[in-house]
Amino acid sequence: MYVKSGDVLGGLKVFEEMPQKNVVSWSAVIAGFIQNGYVQGALSLFARMHSEGATKPNEFTLVSALQACSLAECVTQAHQIYALIVKSGFGSNIFLVNAFLTSLVRHGKLTEALEVFQSCQEKDIVSWNTMMGGYLQYSFKDIPGFWYHMNYKGVEPDNFSFTTILTGLAALSHLQLGTQVHGQLIKSGYGDEICVGNSLVDMYLKNQKLAEGFKAFDEMPQRDVCSWSQMAAGCLQCGEPRRALEVVTQMRKVGVKPNRFTLATALNACANMASLEVGKQLHGLRIKLGDDIDVCVDNALLDMYAKCGCMDNVCLAFQTMKDHTVISWTTLIMACAQNGQAKEALEMFDEMRKTGVEPNSVTFICVLYACCQGRLIDEGWKYFSSMTKDYGISAGEDHYVCMVNLLGRAGHIKEAMDLILKMPFEPGAPVWQTLLCACQIHGDVEIGKLAAKRAMEQDKKDPSTYVVLSNMFAGLSNWDGVWNLRELMELRDVKKKSGSSWIEIG
Repeated sequence: MYVKSGDVLGGLKVFEEMPQKNVVSWSAVIAGFIQNGYVQGALSLFARMHSEGATKPNEFTLVSALQACSLAECVTQAHQIYALIVKSGFGSNIFLVNAFLTSLVRHGKLTEALEVFQSCQEKDIVSWNTMMGGYLQYSFKDIPGFWYHMNYKGVEPDNFSFTTILTGLAALSHLQLGTQVHGQLIKSGYGDEICVGNSLVDMYLKNQKLAEGFKAFDEMPQRDVCSWSQMAAGCLQCGEPRRALEVVTQMRKVGVKPNRFTLATALNACANMASLEVGKQLHGLRIKLGDDIDVCVDNALLDMYAKCGCMDNVCLAFQTMKDHTVISWTTLIMACAQNGQAKEALEMFDEMRKTGVEPNSVTFICVLYACCQGRLIDEGWKYFSSMTKDYGISAGEDHYVCMVNLLGRAGHIKEAMDLILKMPFEPGAPVWQTLLCACQIHGDVEIGKLAAKRAMEQDKKDPSTYVVLSNMFAGLSNWDGVWNLRELMELRDVKKKSGSSWIEIG
């Protein structure tokens, strides 16, 4: 009674005062300790029970002990308890085997878990689900094979099985098997479960199948906030920000209260569309929700205002935030850089460091981008060097792109080329394309042609390389060069992409 109500010490006192303790009392107090989060205490009690030897544990005691091992990261002790289980004649008890499997899986011991699983003569659906859950967490690439094996053995999956396999297939973008599992799901009758429906929708969305995702979503008899939020996020991932906002609007109409994930998704959609009016409405909703919101929503709010060009709102939103993470500062720095405030961006970077927040790799990309926008070459070199020297961050391709852009825009083509040649890894197409753009601006044909050649070697299907090189030739009235490039594009079946953008009018 005491431990069930949370009074662990009171329960232990009553237990200690008992003149005689039997297996029921031992099991009850051990289980009570676990239920209230005292897993080490539970293991100590089990060890004491075993060492005293007056009372032998039964299957309920042993299940609790294994559960404690799972929660307390005591895999060695779990092995010892399982050895005791086998010695006590409980080796064929499926509940105990499953508890041991769970302990091994939770500690990432999949090889050992598989050995126990395969040696088990009688397996139930919990055994199969435990293994599949382990693969999902530590080795989801093996989930399809395990699912095929499960079907081959004639095991009927339950809602947990379907949820796990669909989640794994979503991570793998395995549409073919996902469609087959969907067919099994319809026949099984588990399709009405919300968790299963959510996993099915997610599988289609992760495979960029928005229409199928909507169909699965519409067929769900019940939906929770996760269902709606996931659907909105899927629309956004599939390049449909307007539909994402429509989903959120419909969600509110049917009375489902948005959570932080919903709101962050909606704000990201507004940012993609530069939809200031809707963004302001969402800001109002964020204020109404108050403390029931975390910093990720406020970061999305900053980004939305930045993409809409409203720097006053960006600064105001930043000032009203309770917590400023590195993402918050990075978003603010990028907002300044994107809106023509390069020096202010660098000032914000210095302010961030003063507050003790350490920049990350993305922060430095934004800082270098600000230097590009402000044509601040000396500052760019300073921060590029500081990144590795002061913070141990190795420059990645995006950092080099920024530096090449900074130098190239200023006409320092050879200096940009030297930097590329000194890169510690092979430059990718974006680096060479950035150099090519600089060559077009400043009319450096020789280096421009070399940059285009290197970019095409990396990605011969990217039309932007051909377009920039063609424009450079056209600017120099080199019409033969333009014509030859068009023929090369036709030969390689390279299609020029038409430009498009979202913007709110009126």
